[in-house]
Amino acid sequence: MRYLLPLLLLAACGYTPPEASSLIGFGPYPGPGDVCQKIAENDLSNPYLDDTQQLIGCPTHERGAIADRLRDGGELLDRIGDWQLIAMPLR
Repeated sequence: MRYLLPLLLLAACGYTPPEASSLIGFGPYPGPGDVCQKIAENDLSNPYLDDTQQLIGCPTHERGAIADRLRDGGELLDRIGDWQLIAMPLR
């Protein structure tokens, strides 16, 4: 419930929330106000999870945010619905 407001804000900005692509978002990444979301485990994301990295998703049309994550050491994994999955090194 505490992440409902950020999801509503994403929807208001023209984004579909991760849940619309059957992913589970649980907070912005890398910090408050960012469009990318940390992605939780479910049947769809499980193959991409790894104990050595953080799985995140960014709206596919947010090319700048995706480029920023790649500059930060992220690795493109897959596109699921309207979200690009990226593996980020653990901080």
